[in-house]
Amino acid sequence: MFGKSYDLRFMDFVCLDQLGRLIRPSYVTQHFSDIIKKYGLRKIRYHDLRHTMASILISHDVPLINVSNFLEHSDISTTANIYAHLDKASKQVSADVIMGIFDDKREE
Repeated sequence: MFGKSYDLRFMDFVCLDQLGRLIRPSYVTQHFSDIIKKYGLRKIRYHDLRHTMASILISHDVPLINVSNFLEHSDISTTANIYAHLDKASKQVSADVIMGIFDDKREE
C-alpha cells in the first residue's frame, strides 16, 4: 500500500506503525487514557492491566513461579506478597483439611 516507503527492517515485530516503523514503547502508555475514553471504558491505569493479567493467571491455577517469571519479578516473594491473597481456592482446601482433622477427632 505504501510502496517503497514501507520500512521492511522490522517485519518480525508485532507493534509497527503504518509505515512499518517500530512504535516507541512509551507510545501505548502515553495514549492509553485516550483509548479508554474513546471506547467509554472505566478509567484505569495502564499498569493495572499487568495486575489484571497476573490475577487471571493465578485464578486459572498457573503456578506462582510461572506468574513471577512472566512478570519478571526478581524474586517469587515479590509476586507472593502482591498476589497471594487471590488464591482463595487453596485457602479453602487448607480450611477443609483442618475441618476434616477436627471432624475425625470428634468421631473417636
